[in-house]
Amino acid sequence: MIWLKEEDRGILDRMESEISKQIIQKNWRRLMEITPSPSGSPQEEEYVEYLRSRLEEYGLEVKVLRYDAYISVPKYSRLEVLSPEKLEIQCTPYRQVGSTGPEGVEGEVVYIDPEHIGRAECRGKIVLAEQETSADWMGLQGALLLRLQEIGVMGLIVVEQDRYMPTVMHQRADFSVSGNPTSDNVDLIQRIPAIVHVSNRDGEMLKGVVGRGGVKARLTSVVETGWKRLPLLVAEIRGVSEPERFLLLNGHVDTPPFSPGVVDNVSGNVAMLELARVINRHRDKLGRSIRFAFWTGHEIGRYAGSTWYNDAFWHDLRYNCIGFLNIDSPGTEGATTYRGAPVGEIQDLSVECIKAVTGITVDSYRWPTRAGDHSFWGTGLSHGSVISARPKELYDPYVNYSGGGWWWHTPYETLDKGDADILVTDVKVNLNYVLRMTNCPVLPLYFVPYADSILKNLEDLQKKSEKIKAYFNIQQVIERAREFRGLAEELEAIVKRALEAGARDDVLGKLNHCLMWVSRHINPIAHSDAEMTEQMSMDLFGATPFPRIHGILKLAEIPLPQSAEFKFLQTKLLRQRNYIEDGFYRANELIRETIAKVEHAL
Repeated sequence: MIWLKEEDRGILDRMESEISKQIIQKNWRRLMEITPSPSGSPQEEEYVEYLRSRLEEYGLEVKVLRYDAYISVPKYSRLEVLSPEKLEIQCTPYRQVGSTGPEGVEGEVVYIDPEHIGRAECRGKIVLAEQETSADWMGLQGALLLRLQEIGVMGLIVVEQDRYMPTVMHQRADFSVSGNPTSDNVDLIQRIPAIVHVSNRDGEMLKGVVGRGGVKARLTSVVETGWKRLPLLVAEIRGVSEPERFLLLNGHVDTPPFSPGVVDNVSGNVAMLELARVINRHRDKLGRSIRFAFWTGHEIGRYAGSTWYNDAFWHDLRYNCIGFLNIDSPGTEGATTYRGAPVGEIQDLSVECIKAVTGITVDSYRWPTRAGDHSFWGTGLSHGSVISARPKELYDPYVNYSGGGWWWHTPYETLDKGDADILVTDVKVNLNYVLRMTNCPVLPLYFVPYADSILKNLEDLQKKSEKIKAYFNIQQVIERAREFRGLAEELEAIVKRALEAGARDDVLGKLNHCLMWVSRHINPIAHSDAEMTEQMSMDLFGATPFPRIHGILKLAEIPLPQSAEFKFLQTKLLRQRNYIEDGFYRANELIRETIAKVEHAL
């Protein structure tokens, strides 16, 4: 039950009417004059300064924090075929750690198809490979690149998988670790000297040339890697009834190198400015607080800004933040529909906000991924994002994301790829989300749909690993999850009773405490494989539910349960199963205790 008082509905209507297309266009055009603005550049500093000046003009309390980020900035690349014929092919450098220096590297070029990449011998070779692989929806990255480094590959020429727009090259990045590396995981960052991307069209041509044999090439990829002091802008609008509780409203400010980034993420920053301007005019009507955070160190820093913020303000986030709303890639030209609502406790809220503004009923759902600055799964925050998308016939299925526009992470992401009218609508949708989170007497977090998805995923894991059920299974976790599903339904019913009965503030406070902490117990076990103060691994970008026990599928593929390999993994999974069961147990106990207290008070 997502319940706003009539007074708050009137405030929301007034706020919507004050959203200004003219101000949005003015800020959008000005910021586009500064981009590209990759992290660590003078343009980024100018960009952040403009945001600061606007927020102060709108009356917000603003701070520019400084932090150290380990970033890799690609400078230029070059691909020269030396024999059997001379040929130069346009390419773009991968955002990685390795660098050839200006002299480049020379070697024989061999093609390895997706089924054999990482297994075929290629020591000392320049490998022509596909971005698309059979094992990972994000393609050639992570563990596979580390494997190629171990084999001794000299360099990689990566063929873009984009067949929708085969003449573009999308800037792609290394995501081997999340945020700044530590002494424990710095070795997970691959250091192949040269990785460049070529368009799908040029890649297909090059495959034909390499297939005839005898190809030698010079590959140059210059990337600057090191620690850089970056700005991170935060601003706050304080609520009047629960000022210590806040919604973290956020988006990244840096654009990909070589890309103007009109909707990745200049439009998101423009939307945040407009939300700040409008909401601050009615700050005396705001219940809980809103904290705006503009992340730097986005992809070339492996989300360094948001992960640093999680580290630096962990306790405040853990105990006071009511949720995370990320604004990335709104206002895309042609975006007349919406992405599937994110699975989670904010699923119903997302659907309602989209319908309230547009009339569109979203009936598809997606498991949220780690892509983007969703750096707070271990901390336990609810993660929201409600952004428009281009319809299927206009959506490039090979991008991630820019609203589904083919121009994602390219130099073609210019001002004409944005639409101010669509951005106004996106601002309204996000405004609805924000005001419900800050002003609903009971936080609009509902766990029944989330529990349904959780059960489906756990039962699917068990079914796929039935072969080893006698040796290892997750049945006890499934039972805890079923219990959670039933209790979530009871919790929803007691929330409805309390609101309809006009319960006292202290009763509503008990319900809000419960809802926040059920999130804290469930989100880390469903989405993260790290401890609560750590960052989850970047394997599959968090797209895999219950990553702690997903290895049960690998366990089922091991031929002999008596083998050492089986027993090592079995032991690891047993410990992870205990961790997940405990998360459900704590959530279930909290719900029971809260229902008993509220029923007594009612």
